[in-house]
Amino acid sequence: MLQLFLDESGECSFSSNSSYEHFLITTLSIDPSKVPILKNRLKRKYSIFINAGWDKNREFKAFDLFKDRRFGYQAIVDVLNVIASVDSLQVSYLVVKKGNIKNKSFRDAPYGTAYNYFSGVLLSELVFIDNLTDIQLTFDKRNKETHPNKHFREYLETKIYGIALEKDFDVNMTIQGADSQQTYGLQAVDYCSWSIFRKFESNDNRFYHLLQNKFLRRREWYIEQCD
Repeated sequence: MLQLFLDESGECSFSSNSSYEHFLITTLSIDPSKVPILKNRLKRKYSIFINAGWDKNREFKAFDLFKDRRFGYQAIVDVLNVIASVDSLQVSYLVVKKGNIKNKSFRDAPYGTAYNYFSGVLLSELVFIDNLTDIQLTFDKRNKETHPNKHFREYLETKIYGIALEKDFDVNMTIQGADSQQTYGLQAVDYCSWSIFRKFESNDNRFYHLLQNKFLRRREWYIEQCD
């Protein structure tokens, strides 16, 4: 079995009020036996930040750490190097340039549709192309994109098990929500997602390249204008 942790960056919305040009779905996959190693290495790094003045009761989020002048660029590099040092850990992502999606029906669909759809695209490719057929998927239960009213869990289950039926594939999958403040896999995928997102949204490659050797699947939708 593999554990998958899911995160997103940007806003999966086509509202005129959104300030982001892209949105990104990211997964971090890891052998369960390596999760304690990831946790312990992150905790050691966090203790250094706490000793340097970070509030120990505050969650370690990539955006906040980067914006804090006491930490900034080097702190993100340090955390990414910790993540990249863990054997078996792999990162996959799907990024979408929203402005190049022209279909009015999709753009006008209820909020949450785009997040569900593109999460399903990425997960189905990991399962049926990359053969990650025995997985436990964990998402941040505080994320508004995965609120029960958005039927996120049900959508993924229907999509994956429906394809499994069509392909006569055996899939063992569980999906659960967890608190990112208590779940080191969710914290790790937050750093990965934020770093990848900066490449596309801000043309900042400084962090993306630190993950180059960890990428399993990279999907870039509508980054260039489609014909």
